Amino acid sequence: MSEHPGWTAPGSPGGQLPQEPPAPAPAAPPQQGGWGQVPHPGGGSWAARAPRPGIIPLRPLSLGELWDGAFRAVRTNPGPLLGSAAVVVVITTTISSLVQVFSLSGFESSLTALEDDPTASPDQVLSSLGAGLPGLLGGSLLSAVLTLVAVAALTGVVTTSVSTAVLGRRTPGRELWARVRGRLGPLVGVSLLASLIPSLAAALLFVPGAAVVVGGAVNGSDGALLGGGALLLLGALAALVVGLFLTVRLFMAPAVLVLEGQGVGASLKRAWALSKRGFWRLLGIYLLTAVCIGVVAAVVATPFSFAGSAVGFAVGVDSPMYLPVTLVLSGIGTVLASTVLYPLQAAVVALQYVDQRMRLEGLDVDLARAAAR
Repeated sequence: MSEHPGWTAPGSPGGQLPQEPPAPAPAAPPQQGGWGQVPHPGGGSWAARAPRPGIIPLRPLSLGELWDGAFRAVRTNPGPLLGSAAVVVVITTTISSLVQVFSLSGFESSLTALEDDPTASPDQVLSSLGAGLPGLLGGSLLSAVLTLVAVAALTGVVTTSVSTAVLGRRTPGRELWARVRGRLGPLVGVSLLASLIPSLAAALLFVPGAAVVVGGAVNGSDGALLGGGALLLLGALAALVVGLFLTVRLFMAPAVLVLEGQGVGASLKRAWALSKRGFWRLLGIYLLTAVCIGVVAAVVATPFSFAGSAVGFAVGVDSPMYLPVTLVLSGIGTVLASTVLYPLQAAVVALQYVDQRMRLEGLDVDLARAAAR
């Protein structure tokens, strides 16, 4: 993003800021302390020296400052961020609900037909149930693709807004979408790969155990079944470790693509390099943020789910309105929670990218110069 100098990766073309080193600060004994008192390369503490033109101080951030910066980012530009999130969540929730209504209605029709024909053979049962499977899979795939595109676009909007809010500037919604629109294809691609790579790597670790279990079931071997179960357990533990490791090494790739203007492959490599140091800090913040957001989402959405179930039972389980009523009420809770939580989560990720670059590459110096212009 050349219109906001300072984001270009070191050594890559297109940077607009002068690259001369800043004047050396007077020597001072290094100070130790918590995250709020990170030693400054020129002596003294970052907290005492760091300017704050926008939502965060321009120095390495603590967890509280990351979260506070995310809330400030949303409060600074609430219309575009919350409005965009509401549009995204309403579209994805509506599509997902429609897919569930039509697919489950098809299965329900098949089951009703089978109940009316108790003489149906097993082949007829499987054939009847299998007839609705393509529609279910196709609808779920369509819902997943549209959700990926919508969430990727929202991530780009939030990341761009955070990048200007760090400098104390507010970008209108129309301008945010204009900047993201041209990069939407690569943004979807990098978001897909950053999610798919950890998932596939984790899934592969289940293959040996699953193969042994299937072989034991076919051959009637209790020992093979027991050994396969043990392998599946080990595979699950290894999948958790590998999945988390790859997720943390790649989750900043969308921010790299949006802010540095790199391609899909280059953004993944750059995210991998950025997360090489400070892995445990990145992992801790990522997990704690995800847990807190999940808890808040559950607290907000659960009453609507209970209300949907209660109204559905009042309508009648056999009523054709049962499924739409329960999905609509539970969907309202999802929309309310996700409209606020999606932008906050994306803002935290964007600020983790900024924080990592300030720690490793001195981005705070470039941002302070850009903010002073």
